Amino acid sequence: MKKNALLLVILAICSGCVVAAAPIIEGYQAYSLGKGGAMAVESMKPIELEEELAIGGSLAIQVFNRFGGPYNNDKVHRYITTLGQALADISDRPGIKYYFAILNSDEPNAFATPGGYVFVSKGLLRMIRNESELAGVLGHEIAHITERHALKALERNKKMSGLGALTIGAMGADPELFDEVIEQAADTLFSHGLDKELEHEADEVGTDYSYRLGYNPEGLKSFLTTLNARSAHESVFWSTHPTPQDRLNNLAQKLNRFSQGLSRPQYVAEFTQMMRGQL
Repeated sequence: MKKNALLLVILAICSGCVVAAAPIIEGYQAYSLGKGGAMAVESMKPIELEEELAIGGSLAIQVFNRFGGPYNNDKVHRYITTLGQALADISDRPGIKYYFAILNSDEPNAFATPGGYVFVSKGLLRMIRNESELAGVLGHEIAHITERHALKALERNKKMSGLGALTIGAMGADPELFDEVIEQAADTLFSHGLDKELEHEADEVGTDYSYRLGYNPEGLKSFLTTLNARSAHESVFWSTHPTPQDRLNNLAQKLNRFSQGLSRPQYVAEFTQMMRGQL
């Protein structure tokens, strides 16, 4: 797919999809702690969409609080949102609403919380060199949402800690129990990270999403190579993800299925034009 055609497809899909940080907060306000407590995890059942939105909205607020708040740049945000929404629309879970935000942090970080919330930091964007790398990174985060990775980790944790014995009624009667669920999820996402196999799955699925949209499938691999060169740098990113080299080794085994797309361009000039002087 040629660049102009690709942009037309993205713009057609995403007309009017520019979303600032405020709607993330507004979206969460519908899930106050009182209501959130009433929508907590039901015993021994997969977490449903309503609960997912409550949990993800609460965690999205924590992302802002912990990692520098929103970086307000309309041009960059429009670019990230347009590409991110296009990836979400061809993902395996296009039916939920996705939100994209840039964190005002110089540390290279990226997060996805349940319910459709995706965050990338200024520091991470500075490391990206072309549009296919950006597509790979955003695809990885979207894959965490489509594959319900954080929720799977939370379901495991709640059973191990005894939370599986609680019902929605019990959680609604005591909102502190909802807070406990959020604390477990936050600890997993922001302190320890997801299991290595879930990160590997997000790499593969995210690469597939960028490939479906028409990008060179080696974008994420290229970014991980850059990340690997900085692996000694102190950052939360290094403690919550497998090493870049480990991810590169795993992803290298999966790229054969995308070999027909290796001739697609990386869109270096287009990315540079959009990002020059913005970060």
